[in-house]
Amino acid sequence: MRVHVGVIDEAGRLRLLGAAVAGAAFSVVLVMLLLSSWTAATTGVLVSVGIPTAVVGGAVGVWTTLRSWRLEGGYARATLAQRWVSDGEVPAEVPATEWIPLVQAQAERQLAGWGKIVLCVFWIPMTWSMRAQHGMLITLLLIGLWVGLGLWSAVVVIPRARAAAAMLRRPFTA
Repeated sequence: MRVHVGVIDEAGRLRLLGAAVAGAAFSVVLVMLLLSSWTAATTGVLVSVGIPTAVVGGAVGVWTTLRSWRLEGGYARATLAQRWVSDGEVPAEVPATEWIPLVQAQAERQLAGWGKIVLCVFWIPMTWSMRAQHGMLITLLLIGLWVGLGLWSAVVVIPRARAAAAMLRRPFTA
């Protein structure tokens, strides 16, 4: 049985837009980084290679977000667990068999968040050490990408996962 995403509200559309922008930015920076080993990062290269790459990267970002929502049972179900975590409670009428797996999935994202922060800590100095090879523009774009990834994990992913884990530790009535 294939689950569809369902109706997406304004917050969901903004998430899709963010996924598209992040996917486009990541793909352009990655492709320009790869190309900078063979050719200079000129405007012509950026337009001829960067724009198509941004379109593909944005599409991949949107596709992965939609796929994630499908795997979680649709957009409404995926955001429901996030809402419960941000509220700090689950409505009494929701059975434990439904809310525990959803909140558990939110809690398990903490390790992924810390993993991204650790990678960023290593990638930033590595990127800076290669500035002579790739130029200052690509170096700064990459560092901005790593900082953004680390900040997102530190400000959103890890606190939400900790709150979900705290909810799971509280006693509940069956």
